[in-house]
Amino acid sequence: MIDDTNYADCLALYNFDHVDKIKGKESFSYIFNDNINYIRSLYNRGKIRNVTYDTIQKTILCGSIYLGYDLFVCPHCGNESIVPHKCHSKLCTSCGSKEAKLRAVHISSIALDARHRHIVFTIPKHYL
Repeated sequence: MIDDTNYADCLALYNFDHVDKIKGKESFSYIFNDNINYIRSLYNRGKIRNVTYDTIQKTILCGSIYLGYDLFVCPHCGNESIVPHKCHSKLCTSCGSKEAKLRAVHISSIALDARHRHIVFTIPKHYL
């Protein structure tokens, strides 16, 4: 779980301008950030599981230095570049689409090279 005291410090340092709007709709990160107090109260009352609360926090902080970062320094000029880590969550609008594409490529690589059919078997009502 992300420590709430450090989380508040991080919000002051982190610029949320990039999460404002995506294609005219508000992103999940923006919505979660606006409603973090309500989400925190749900968590404190036991209405949200730990893993859900952690995922929401990571989605809000996706792309910030709070989740970690890599520092690259040019050996010639000494220029520094900080690359913040991503959350890698299915819930995140930027990370989730990448993970879904990677999962689809993996599944298609292990599938047989044959025509596949999907069949659903159901149990008749009178057996239930």
